[in-house]
Amino acid sequence: MNAWLNKIIAGSFCVMGLLSCEKQDSFTQVKTGSTPTFSATATEFAFSAAAADEEAVTYTWTASKDWGYRAVVNYTLQIDEKGNGFRKPTEAFSANNSLSKTFTVAALNQVINNMGLASGRQHELVIRVKAAVDTVGDQVYSDSVLLTVTPYYVPKVYPYVYVPGGYEGWSFDDPRLGALASVNSDKVYEGYLYFPDANTEFKVAAAKSWDINYGDGGGGALKANGDNIKAVEAGYYRLSANLNALTWSLTNTTWSITGSATGGADKAMTFDAATKKWSVTTALQAGSFYFRANNANTITLSDDDNNGVLTAGSAGVISIETAGTYTITMDLNNPGNYIYTLAQ
Repeated sequence: MNAWLNKIIAGSFCVMGLLSCEKQDSFTQVKTGSTPTFSATATEFAFSAAAADEEAVTYTWTASKDWGYRAVVNYTLQIDEKGNGFRKPTEAFSANNSLSKTFTVAALNQVINNMGLASGRQHELVIRVKAAVDTVGDQVYSDSVLLTVTPYYVPKVYPYVYVPGGYEGWSFDDPRLGALASVNSDKVYEGYLYFPDANTEFKVAAAKSWDINYGDGGGGALKANGDNIKAVEAGYYRLSANLNALTWSLTNTTWSITGSATGGADKAMTFDAATKKWSVTTALQAGSFYFRANNANTITLSDDDNNGVLTAGSAGVISIETAGTYTITMDLNNPGNYIYTLAQ
């Protein structure tokens, strides 16, 4: 009896072993795919708004093969400034199993502007294609192709949230609807809104609908479907909304310019309720200035790239080479795309 039992057990182990071996032999061996060959129909560009709808360039690449199984390969076009080694590339296109991409002037110009590169200046960039399989395997990269481009200015495109409220009739279709931008695409949003009346109520909406909206949760907290947020006084407000921490802040602002060009004093700017722009005409010395709210350095704006586009902080002061009377206008209407003009 024991002998027969031992034979059955031994036979069972043999069957399990054979099945195990058969299963092991059926595994696919995963390998790194082949490197794509990458090319462009053009490498040097001077863009203009008049040619926005024209085709600028077509990029093509060969398929990345030999991944060891029938893979769905994702191809991504990466752009970076020449010499950066693609440490923080911008991804301009991504698609599965695609082997070409054609950009219009407008589309590629928008990519360049979104990188924060100054308009009207020539920039040396490089572009390459990345091939990757989502689940397994290494990424492979083509050789890079030079992209020398002079872009024209267009506002950057950021992730936005919207601010429906009493100031514009609680409508998502009203042209007065305000928006906030996340300039770092990190769910931290900021923008400026004009409330002509006291006790204006509003909320923050993730899109132009009420499907996902945030209100006042008390103590500076945002709450999904919460109470209306209220601006007690009329004024021109800076609104911040952090959708990671679910917090909000609201600051009523008046604006001035200050710096060595003003003799260290604050030169008050005047708000135009029709255009929603701030301006001042004043005598300036040779020197520099920047913009600040409420005569304090808590909220400041300056021009890091000397291209008429404002960024947070006072480091990028604006230079005045020749003393004289200047008219300075500041426009904060497009969230994340704050601009100014300077005329003598």
